[in-house]
This record gives sequence, structure tokens and C-alpha cells, in this order.
Amino acid sequence: MKRLLIGLLLVLLCQQAVHATPSARQTGFVLLQEGVGARAAGMGEAYTAVVGDQTSAFWNPAGVAALQGKDFVLMHHSSIQGIKQGYGGWAYGNEKRGLALSLNICGAGGLEGRTGPTADPLGTFSLYDLDAGLSYAQRFGQRVYVGFNIRALYETIGPESAWGTGVDIGLLYRLPLNGLTLGAVYRNLGRMQPLDQARIPLPRIFRVGTAYTRGAWAGAVDVRLPETGAKGIHFGLEYAVKKQLFLRGGYQTGHDTRDVFFGLGLVRKNWRIDYAFVPTHMGLGSSHRMAVGIR
Repeated sequence: MKRLLIGLLLVLLCQQAVHATPSARQTGFVLLQEGVGARAAGMGEAYTAVVGDQTSAFWNPAGVAALQGKDFVLMHHSSIQGIKQGYGGWAYGNEKRGLALSLNICGAGGLEGRTGPTADPLGTFSLYDLDAGLSYAQRFGQRVYVGFNIRALYETIGPESAWGTGVDIGLLYRLPLNGLTLGAVYRNLGRMQPLDQARIPLPRIFRVGTAYTRGAWAGAVDVRLPETGAKGIHFGLEYAVKKQLFLRGGYQTGHDTRDVFFGLGLVRKNWRIDYAFVPTHMGLGSSHRMAVGIR
């Protein structure tokens, strides 16, 4: 029965990879397509197969079961053009099962509203997205982890608002070679209520990746296959200095405004502080992520 369940999940994930081609459909929750976690950002968001903290609940819920004990994280993200993002979450894993709670909020205010090309806007409005999730994961056999998220979604654009639900499913496989992991996740299944009489699809995306840790080095590669938008590849690298200072860098393809990522982390006993800096093109400014974690 376990093999059948894992086989069905693999078939579903592979089907989404085949059908994840760009389309003309618009999607909602644009702000919540932003990743979470300063460590993940410092590694170029190549995080589908990386295990290590609560943000696995976002990148690949299967990784929650691979945690060792409790983990709590708070993150603040100051993005381009005044966009703000806040994330908080708690997780517990024991290498067999895992459970996580998370809250992700994005917002931007003072946006100019127009119905056509004019010098003066009709006024200003705000954009606000909320994503509250529950994650569960379980190990099957000795090397395979399966997990899912169930998320409550809320979006408001000016005077209009809508509720919705989202589901993510993930798979993690630890290969016999020590330190080598494969991961796959399909995010944003679900639907929203009509927003201003129009039902906007969620931004579905399939990602597959691998991560390898050897000594002080950790590296990861992800392939991003969204249903709508550009495909891309993410690369991430991390180097640990005496297991206390972590230097990170990353690179991605297929994005119009950013490609390189930088980050660092400090660990002291059960505390950690992570920071990521992401420069952008086209004069949009830079992105800064700061996260605090307690284990």
C-alpha cells in the first residue's frame, strides 16, 4: 500500500511537470509567489531538496518530517517598490513524522490606479495577501518522505476581496550516497472566490531539485516549471565556517528583474540569524530578507 501511494504521488508530480507550460491565463496572489526564508534566498531559492528549518513547509512540505526537533522562525522581507512581506512559522519533526504551522503576509500601499494611460492617477489603492497553512509529512520506508500543505488564502485589492484554499504536495528522497537528496513539489492547487466578478487561478508551479552536503559545503539546484510565466533554473551554494558563520550565494535564470543572490548566517547555540540581499535590474531597488530562528 505504501509503494502504491508513493507511486501515485510520483505520477501526479510528473504529470504536472509535463503540463507546466506557459499559458495566457492570468493568476492571482502575485505577491505570494515570493519565497520565504533568508537562507533560501541567500542560496538562490534552490531549496526544494534542502532540509534544515521550518521554511521547508513552504518550499517542500515533505521536508518537515525530516527535521530533528522543534524549529521556530520569523522573517521580514523588504522588497522592491515598497512591497513588504512577513512570515512566521513553527514546525516539529522527528525523522518519521512532522507537523508545521505558518503564516505568510504580503502587502503594498499607495499604488496608483488608472483605467488608461494618463499623467494623473484616479487615486491610490492597497494590495494585501494572506496565506495561513497547516503542514503534515511522513516518512515511508527509510528514504522517502511525503508531505502536504493545506492553506487558507485571502486577497484584497482596493475595495475588492476574496477567500480561497490552496494545497501543496511534496516528495523528498534521500539517496544511498550520504548527503545527497532529491525533492519535488507541486504548489498552489486550489481555487479562489471570484474577485470583482472574475475567478482568478492560483499561480500553480512545479519544482524539482537536488541538494548535496559534504563537510562544510552545501550545494543545491532547482528547476522551476510554472504553469504561467517563465521557466528557470536556480543554483545555490553555502559554506560553513566552524559551523557558526555561513556564507551563501545563488543564481537563477528566467527572471526579468533579478539573477544573483547573496546571504550570510550566524548560529549561536539554538539561535540563528540569517540575512539575504538580492539586487534587481531596471532601477527597481534591492530586496532584503532578515530572519531569526530558534531551535
